[in-house]
Amino acid sequence: MNSIDKLAELFQKFPGIGKRQARRFVYFLLHKDNGYIQQLVNEIVNVKKDINQCHECYRFYPRDAQSVCPICTNNTETKQLMIVEKDADLENIHKTKLYEGKYFVLGGFIASHEKKRSYARTEQLLARIKRDRESKIINEVIFGLSISPEAEHTRLRLYSMIHDQYPDLVFTTLGRGLSSGTELEYSDTETLKYALESRIAQN
Repeated sequence: MNSIDKLAELFQKFPGIGKRQARRFVYFLLHKDNGYIQQLVNEIVNVKKDINQCHECYRFYPRDAQSVCPICTNNTETKQLMIVEKDADLENIHKTKLYEGKYFVLGGFIASHEKKRSYARTEQLLARIKRDRESKIINEVIFGLSISPEAEHTRLRLYSMIHDQYPDLVFTTLGRGLSSGTELEYSDTETLKYALESRIAQN
């Protein structure tokens, strides 16, 4: 395997990147000068050093002396917890200023196939809800997931696990302002506003 193939294979590991697009990335880099390549390499190395992961919601944020991100620090009064799949979903919802509750970044969906690895932070989520419920600082769980078969499977599994332990919690899911297959990351403000305002009771 030559260097082009090796680098393309690494790009294919990026979410949503196929074989042809991965090779386009490689050829793009081959046309850039060494200064650009070095800057790219430096930024890739630095991003791991300069970014923290919040111990509460698991989002990534610029490194500081705190182990909890500003969003979690500023939203201590709310009793709502929204579960989202990834950082980009959290950022897109948060920037609309329509929701000012707590978040939890799941990190992936629960695999529907037993042999397929699941990257969802299920255990961390259950521990978070257990702690917050015992402290009486949570009364509603909002499923802020995209509209897809994988997300639906994850929502149903999480609802079952959480509801069995805490049936007195209020469970809601985003309204159908989101069409099937919609990624929260790419949804506009008006769509998210409708989805939040028309969220549906989970049962």
